[in-house]
Amino acid sequence: MKKFEKQVVLVTGGANGIGKGIAEKFAQNGANTVIIDYDEKKGQKTAADITKKYEKSIFIKTDVSDYAALEHVHDEVIKTFGRIDVLILDAGIAYADTVDEISPEEWQKVININLNGYFYTVKAFYQEFLHNKGSIVFISSGSALSGTGGGVAYPASKAGGEGLMRGLAKELGPKGVTINAIAPRVIDSGLLSVHYPTKESLKPLLDQIAVRRIGSVADVANLAFFLASPENSYIQGQTILLDGNRTVR
Repeated sequence: MKKFEKQVVLVTGGANGIGKGIAEKFAQNGANTVIIDYDEKKGQKTAADITKKYEKSIFIKTDVSDYAALEHVHDEVIKTFGRIDVLILDAGIAYADTVDEISPEEWQKVININLNGYFYTVKAFYQEFLHNKGSIVFISSGSALSGTGGGVAYPASKAGGEGLMRGLAKELGPKGVTINAIAPRVIDSGLLSVHYPTKESLKPLLDQIAVRRIGSVADVANLAFFLASPENSYIQGQTILLDGNRTVR
C-alpha cells in the first residue's frame, strides 16, 4: 500500500513550479490531489497529467484572496472526495519594489494573496482538521528571515504566514494535526535562468551556498512529503530553512 493511498492532498499554487512538483510527489505515493491556482490553462494540464500518470487529480480555478472562493473549493473537494488530509499552501506573488516604489494597492495585493490566502484556505477546511488528524505545510520563504527577494511586501507577507503557522500549531497540534513551514531560498523552479542566464553569472550565487548547488523543486517536494507523512509526528510549529546553508553562515 502506498503511503498516501486514499488520502486527499490540496495544493494552492499547484499549477506549476514548486506546487506542481509537490502535487506530483504525493500523487506518486497514492494521493488524490486538488490543484488550486488562478492559471486555468496550466492548472487543467497539471491535473490531467497527474491523473493520467498517477491518481485522480482535479483542478479548481481559484483566487486565494477571496474567502468565498475557498468555501467553494471546500464544497467541491468534499463532494468529489469526501475528505481532506493534507493542505500545502504555496500560492503567492511578489513585487520587487522598495517601500518608496510600491503602491498601497500593490502592497495590499501581496498581503491578500500571500497572507490572507494562507488564512482563508485553512479557515475553509478548519472543521475537517479540527475533527480529523492531518497535516498542513506552509511554503514560506527564506526571505522572511533575510528580508531580501521580492521587495518589502513579500518577506512581510511570508513572516506573517509563519506567525499564523505557529498559532495554528498551538490550536490544532493537540488534535493530532502536524503544522510546519518550509522556507526555501534559491530554487530552480524554471525562472532562475531569467536572472542568471549563464554559468558565469550564477557562480557568485553558488559561492554563497555551502553545498555549491541550487535547490531543486524535488528538494522542496521531498521535505513537504516528509513533514506531512506519518514518519513526522514530533516536528511541530517549525520553519525549516531550505537553502543549502546560504543564509546562516
